[in-house]
Order: sequence, then structure tokens, then C-alpha cells
Amino acid sequence: MPISPPLQRIISLFAITPGELLTVAVATIGGMGFVWLHIPGGAISGAVISVALLSLTGQAHGLGPLLRVTGLCMVGVAVGAIVGPDTFSNMLAYPFSIAAMALCVVTMTAVATFVWMYLLKWPFSSALLASVPGSMSYIVAVSITMGKDAARIAVVQMSRVVFLVTLLPLIVAWDMRGRSLGSIEVHYDPLIVTLLVLAFGIAGGWVLEKLGSTGGFLLGGMIVSGLAHFMGWAPGRSPDWVMNAGQIIVGAWTGSRFADFDWKLFWRIAYGTALAVGSTLAISIGFAAFMSWMLNVPFGAALIGYSPGGLEAMVVLALAMNVDPVFVAAHHFARYFIINASLPFIIPKLLKMEEAARIKPTETSGG
Repeated sequence: MPISPPLQRIISLFAITPGELLTVAVATIGGMGFVWLHIPGGAISGAVISVALLSLTGQAHGLGPLLRVTGLCMVGVAVGAIVGPDTFSNMLAYPFSIAAMALCVVTMTAVATFVWMYLLKWPFSSALLASVPGSMSYIVAVSITMGKDAARIAVVQMSRVVFLVTLLPLIVAWDMRGRSLGSIEVHYDPLIVTLLVLAFGIAGGWVLEKLGSTGGFLLGGMIVSGLAHFMGWAPGRSPDWVMNAGQIIVGAWTGSRFADFDWKLFWRIAYGTALAVGSTLAISIGFAAFMSWMLNVPFGAALIGYSPGGLEAMVVLALAMNVDPVFVAAHHFARYFIINASLPFIIPKLLKMEEAARIKPTETSGG
């Protein structure tokens, strides 16, 4: 009995091929290996690297809709879980510092975008995504949902985080010089709450996708999770497996794109990354030193709070280094909120501008 076309579409939507399973399995081994080595943001970095290596053999496969939607929503749910009933009150406790942090973000992004556009001739939208000091998993996810060169952007974003989590602990350890704020006890959401938030996040993401939102499932998971944690319906933090699984899936999706990656450009990317990350780190050090003096907070805490690292990586680093987690989390959440509230509006306009710029010379020459 032949299968009707609508049923075929439903089957293809939920089907997972053996090639996808192999890709995710390799990504899981690489991602969890990096997690085992206690590398902040290691799940996505390890997944991207392992699948990129798999792509050299021709065995890496792109992921279907089911895995992509699940991975994007998991990342959104895990990131949204940083919101709590006291999150915005914590942000309001540092109004001047948060305002300075926003200026710092704009300055860092502008300088790094200049490096990629004018020294390496990248398009504006790709240069911006490579330069935004946001959550690595969010930026990479946005780039692949936009159809931009996710492989190059992933290399830059991973290099930035690896560079920062390697250097910052040395600076913070020097600044702390034996001082400690004690350990932080973490409470996790119950399994049923986590599954409900994921389900509603996917539903919300579907609505946003239908409305034309870029990265709708990622944003849907983040909004639903943030609302649930802010209202107190979800009492703790999303379990680590949610973020790890989401990052591994997104990393597998990104790593599979290295099949067409021009490895001859790698050293040019490394050169640009060194310039971009070096300049943004210098800017963050300047802002951190000034705010440390103004607010009388430890320089190490201010530096992690103002650093251009990913939200999850910097909060993990703050906890690991026993640096004031409230100060760091408030600043990184505010930075993340500013970036993610503006990118869905900025990126589509940039894409339209770039498209118009490509069409305009043809129209002119035809006249």
C-alpha cells in the first residue's frame, strides 16, 4: 500500500538515519571527553572538533529536523535557566556597572568586526557573528540557522573561549592570592519539570519559526525556560545533561559543515582571531580595571564579568575560581540579554543590506 505524501513528510520529519546516529555518536565521544577534562564549554567544542575530523573521512552527515530542533531547544532551555526570581534585582544592584558593560560590549564587537571586515574581507553579518561576545552555542546556532559560514564562525568562537579560559584563571588566581568566597551549592530542576519546559520550549519555538524568527527554537526554549525560572515554576537550574546534550547536537550539526571547509584559510582565521580576541581582551581589561576602582570590587571578579567569553563558560569559570558568582552572573546575563534581544532584529536587516548591495551593481550596469 503506497504511503501518502503528507505521511511521507511526517516520517521524514521524525526519521533519524544511521549516518546521523554515527555523527552524533562521534560528537558525544568528543564532547563528553572535553567535559571530562573540565574544559568550560567543552561539550560543544569537543563535538565540533570530533565531527570536523570525521568529515575528513567523508562519514559525517548533516542532521535532520528532529535532532536540530531538539538540540537548539535544549541549549535555549539551559541558558534560560540562569534566570531566577532575583536575577533582575541582582542586575539592578549594579546599574552603573551594567551600563558600562553594555558600552564595553559595543566597543569590543565594533573593534573585532572591523578586524574581520577590513583585514580579512568578511561580509558584515559573518564578521558580526564572529565578533559578538555572546554565548558560543547561541552564536553558532544562529549562524547555522541563518545559513552563514558556521564552520569559520565556530572556529573563531571556540578559539575565543579556549583562549580566555586558559588565560583568565591565571589572572584571577594572581588577583585572589589565596582569598576564597566558599563553594556554591547548586539545585537542579526535577526531571518532570525539565521535560515540561523542553516540551513547551519546542512548542514556543515552532510558533516563533512560523512568525519568521531567526533561530526560533533556540529563542523559544530560552524564553520558556527563563519565564519558568523567573516565576519560580522551575525551582533550580536545568540539569547538566540538558546543556551537554544540546551543545553536542549543535556541535555535531556545526562539525558536519566542515566537509566543505577550506582548511587553507585556517591560518588566516587564526591570525584574525589573535587580533580580534587580543583587542577585545585589552578592552575588557581596561573596563574591568576602571570598574574595579570605581566599585571597589576585586579586579579578578570584574575581569570575568567584563570578559568577552561565553555566558556558560564564564559563569563556570567564576564558580571554579570562587569569584563572586552574583556579580559575574548579573553582568553576563545582562550582556547575554542585550545581545540576544537585539540580534534577531539586527541580523535580518544586515542580510537584506548585503543582498541589496549584491544586486545594486547589476541593476546599475544594466541601466
